[in-house]
Amino acid sequence: MRLLRCWKNKGGVFVHISFLDIAIMVLYLVFTLFIGYYVSKKVNGFEDFALGGRSFGPFALAATFGATNFSTWSMVGKPGVVYNSGISVVWIALNACACVLAAVVFVPIYRKLRYTTMSEIFEDRYDGKVRSAISVIWVIADTMNRMGVTTYAAAVILSLLFDIPLWIVIIGTAIIVLIYTYLGGLTSVVVTDVIQFVLMWIGLFIGMIFIFKEFGGWTGLVDAVPPEIMEVVPGIEHPNGWPYIIAMTLLGFPYFITSQFVMQRGLGAKTVNVARWGILIAGLIAIPMAIMEILPGIAAKAMLDSATVASMNPDMVGPTIFMQLLPTGLLGIFFSALIAAGLSTADSALCASSSLITEDFYRKWKPNESSEKYLKVSRIVTIIMAVLGTCWALLVPKIGGALNAILNVIAITDMPIFVIIVLGLFVKKINATGALTGLIAGTVCGAIVSFTGTGGIQALATTTATSTGVSLIICLLVSYLTRRAVGEETRMNKFFNRISMPEEE
Repeated sequence: MRLLRCWKNKGGVFVHISFLDIAIMVLYLVFTLFIGYYVSKKVNGFEDFALGGRSFGPFALAATFGATNFSTWSMVGKPGVVYNSGISVVWIALNACACVLAAVVFVPIYRKLRYTTMSEIFEDRYDGKVRSAISVIWVIADTMNRMGVTTYAAAVILSLLFDIPLWIVIIGTAIIVLIYTYLGGLTSVVVTDVIQFVLMWIGLFIGMIFIFKEFGGWTGLVDAVPPEIMEVVPGIEHPNGWPYIIAMTLLGFPYFITSQFVMQRGLGAKTVNVARWGILIAGLIAIPMAIMEILPGIAAKAMLDSATVASMNPDMVGPTIFMQLLPTGLLGIFFSALIAAGLSTADSALCASSSLITEDFYRKWKPNESSEKYLKVSRIVTIIMAVLGTCWALLVPKIGGALNAILNVIAITDMPIFVIIVLGLFVKKINATGALTGLIAGTVCGAIVSFTGTGGIQALATTTATSTGVSLIICLLVSYLTRRAVGEETRMNKFFNRISMPEEE
């Protein structure tokens, strides 16, 4: 097997990219902006902006779920993890099991409640304080993290290709996401996600074909790398061992079931059955995508020398392999797919955050404004959130890279939210005091474990276990030791009465 070499410059790994490849990527970005402009003509009020008029069909939902779930953070981040620690990261596809639970149990409940944002459920079940706390956490997690990380991941590819300072590319990429999200809201997000999803599949499939061509198929690829790289379930002492696998699986549950980031699409579906099928198909799609995403990491182990890898950003392992393997034209298509993957998640985070702030804070402050006014406010918030997300993107390299940033924030913030919504739906004894206390305690303790590095080699697993366990124990303990506030019992009964209604047609 030949050892491929990379030319280097001051920016790291660099190879020549043809005019055709550049043209393909530029055309894709221009087309994305056109979609935003075209869709904006159909946005007449806040519900159109936040939920697309509840008009999305099953294919559009499946594509946007899939594009959002498998983004640049996974397409770029996973190969580096595979190179360093082996293929067990593929088990992240198991979090698609959460799609089944979401479709069967949770989506029908959300649809019957007819919410605009997922945070509304917390006020109806608990109180306004819990809702506000959830909204703040989601805004931070969605905008500061997901938009920031995926913008960074897309930008680092462009920076590599064109040898442009990373900070310049980050700002430029963020501006593109901002423009079409500002114009079309969730509708433009979903429409562009469908296109981006198709591109992602094409890119991954092309990459798989050329990797197999280089190594003579799967068997040749496996034979070319050390056996330990191919350990599907390594031991507990391994950084990607079974505690890590369990953690990745668990993190899929808040992601698919309770997050505004994902469930905003379910709320925007035509019917409950459309929402169900959309998320089920997305879960099914996750399995082959997860497999294709690890292939460049395996190939890198055979094709790149350790000195080359040590000199580069780990997130660039996968892109470097494809720059070596793909011919002119296909290289442009592939990197358009990678950029598309980043944009598909960044736009979703931006739209989710602007909807949350408008609905949960501005509308409560000004409850009698017109839908057009709320639309205007949501667009202004979109600009502010884009600026904050861009600032975070500039910090991502300092916090361990794309994959680490995404998974750790989900573990810290989303797991406690998942706990209190599940307890709230199925344990009537849980009260607002218990929910708020458990939420804060779980989030704070998870953050301490993560940021202090006390989790050791199984840092992600330890963070996940801490945030989940602390929020669960504190929520139950406080709820059983305290009484409900005045009016909370009545609010809770109304909530469960609405859930008991027949499903919508």
